[in-house]
Amino acid sequence: MGKQNKRERDSRKVTIEVAESKDTTSPIVVSFPGGLPESVDNKANSNVKAPQFVWQKTSEKNNRSRRVVGYDRHCIYSASAQGRLYDDRRTKLCVGVYDKQRGSVVLYEAATKGTVFSLQQSVPAYIQKNGHVETDQSSNALRPNIFEDFGSQKKRKVLKSQAANRVDIDHVIGAGSESAVVNQIMKGHSMSESNKKAIEDSKLAKEDRKTAVEVALEVARKHLIPEYDENADEPSKVYDAKNIAGEQAWDRIHRKVTAMLHKEDPIDVIIQSVFEKDWYGFAIKLIKEISPNSKNAGFRITCAITANWMVKFYGMYKTKKSIEAIKELKGLHFGIPIEIVTRCLDSFATALPPRSGGKAPQYVMSKQNKEKMVVHILLLYMIAGGPTMKISDLTGVADSLKIPTNDCSNFLKHAGCTITRKGNVLGATLKTPLKFPKVGRYNNKK
Repeated sequence: MGKQNKRERDSRKVTIEVAESKDTTSPIVVSFPGGLPESVDNKANSNVKAPQFVWQKTSEKNNRSRRVVGYDRHCIYSASAQGRLYDDRRTKLCVGVYDKQRGSVVLYEAATKGTVFSLQQSVPAYIQKNGHVETDQSSNALRPNIFEDFGSQKKRKVLKSQAANRVDIDHVIGAGSESAVVNQIMKGHSMSESNKKAIEDSKLAKEDRKTAVEVALEVARKHLIPEYDENADEPSKVYDAKNIAGEQAWDRIHRKVTAMLHKEDPIDVIIQSVFEKDWYGFAIKLIKEISPNSKNAGFRITCAITANWMVKFYGMYKTKKSIEAIKELKGLHFGIPIEIVTRCLDSFATALPPRSGGKAPQYVMSKQNKEKMVVHILLLYMIAGGPTMKISDLTGVADSLKIPTNDCSNFLKHAGCTITRKGNVLGATLKTPLKFPKVGRYNNKK
């Protein structure tokens, strides 16, 4: 026999065996990604007890699905596995048990098909003052707790010094979750409407959020058209005629119309109640089409007469540089009821700074206010036409306003109306649900 080298003399033969995999005897392998337990760490105090672990099935139907839970004096460790029989892993973890006397290593496949249970750590002592467990604390919130339990003595002193200089909001008078001021802020009180709107829009999905252009168009639209009910289920309920005319003007005209409807030949009486020179063709034509016996005759005639007076006011002052305030003691102003004049000045004109010498205040109608007044007149005329909310021909009212029919149709389009065309005749219809155009500029093509 030849001489054996040192390696051959010191080596020994070891037999490797593979044990049968059993759910009841397979070892459970765990890992500690958050750090070793205090008892396992070599630097820790050796008197600390090791964590105790138990396992249980997570499902009665699946014998291989398991949940592992352990705890020591500080932490709770837990992990679970579904226990699938087949997966895409190329390697499976095994535990080798070496028997020195027999010279053999027995390999046991880890439980749950070679799974390593990655234990998640939590500290039960980290509970808020209000009694609720903080399950998703930030790193800054966890930092003092971690160093209190696991940090050095020097670091603990630093954290205590920092905590002593920090103000607890719950100990400040008028603050905290029970504060009336805080509650007002959280409920949106003392907050501007634009901020409330921005918060509401931020809650919506991206496809539901309004763009900056859409928001700007909505603001401009509200300065142009009357108040409207966007959720109205009938076209006649979108706009309120009484709101357009003003309460005082509406009450005066409607009261007179109601009284005249009880007379013989009421339509003739109504037409004769106004001087012929103050009538416009579109209003007389519409009133003559209304049956005095119909249920809404008084309402429709009041709308038509109000629109007639507003057209006269518009025609008188649309080219004036300024409008002198009218004394409210007068009942009429160039035949126009003083309530209509006051309503037009308040809604479609801007007051100028007071003049010296006790002179009467003046108003001015800007281009935007003139357009706003035209829109209100057109909608009032549409309401007077009946609950169908339809104008078959815009020519008559456009001629009275002395503006192109195309401009009238564009104004109504921005009020949510659908424009119709039959030959050279333009009409408009209001439908529900209310839809406004996305175009930002008026189409001034003739």
